[in-house]
Amino acid sequence: MHSFKKILRTSLLFLLIIAVISVALMEAYFRSERDYFQDGSERAALAGTLDTVFLGASHAYRAFDPTVIDPILGTHSYNLSGALMSMRSRLLLLQEEVSRNPVKTVVLEVSFNTMSRVRRNEGIEGDLYTMSRLDRFSDRVSFFFGFYFDEWPDVYYKFVSEGVNVLASRIKGQFVQKKGDRRFGFVPTGPGNYKFTDNYQSIYRTRWKWINESVDEENLSCLDQITALCKEKNIELILVTTPISKEQLCSYGDYDVPYRWYCQYAEAQGLRYVDFNLYKEKETLFPDSEMFFDTLHLNTEGAERFSRLFAELEQRMRSGEDLSDQFYDSYAGLAETWGLQ
Repeated sequence: MHSFKKILRTSLLFLLIIAVISVALMEAYFRSERDYFQDGSERAALAGTLDTVFLGASHAYRAFDPTVIDPILGTHSYNLSGALMSMRSRLLLLQEEVSRNPVKTVVLEVSFNTMSRVRRNEGIEGDLYTMSRLDRFSDRVSFFFGFYFDEWPDVYYKFVSEGVNVLASRIKGQFVQKKGDRRFGFVPTGPGNYKFTDNYQSIYRTRWKWINESVDEENLSCLDQITALCKEKNIELILVTTPISKEQLCSYGDYDVPYRWYCQYAEAQGLRYVDFNLYKEKETLFPDSEMFFDTLHLNTEGAERFSRLFAELEQRMRSGEDLSDQFYDSYAGLAETWGLQ
């Protein structure tokens, strides 16, 4: 019995040492804010100043530039979006910013697959980015336990290995923070080099089944909580679909499925919903080869142009102007203008 207790104590001590070392290595990475998307300290420094938040996945991350929008609307905004951001991450980050800022407006990006995405099937990448952005240790611990149990080893390995890399680079004197040209959450992409097609007839709806009609229950629950939070705090919540390329719109399925769902949700909740793919001047303002980084994301020039358009139209909407005649009422109507129906 004595030997067993000794072995148990030794084992527990060993595990404790491993845990302490692991946490220290992870914290070395988190606190370094080495990667361009790690903005926890920046957001903490802005606490108490933000009145507008842009929130979404990579579509929004690459579309809303606060430095263009704020001078037009007179706002103090931040692009809180992130690559592959899950709805759970959106809710968590919004709760944090609403708790420490006088937020009056939240612009929530919703795309053709926002509600049909299934976090379990997508894997951990998007939530890894979010966990890396949290600036409090307690928040990181809490967020870690939101991963599925069988994902824990991968999350553990990812952040311990990143911590080792950070320490090694510091020892070698090679540590560099990769913040690039990030400005209030927006990160410019450059022009991009994707080769767009000009033969839209040949690709029209060739990937029809990619549009999923189902709505994931976890996504809906998070959306409902975001909506309830904004109503509780007297925050205006605006749903926005950002522009994607004509090539993307032509090649994939029935975009009216998610469009109708968002219209119905917005009407039921008393929200505004604006789909910029249906803006009648979209094709003129955002030609694929000039304004897009790839089929789904605006490039830097496209983001600047879109941010200005968004701000100018938002300013007119806030003044009570009816702009409905500047948008098609469906994707079927848009397709008719292409002569592809």
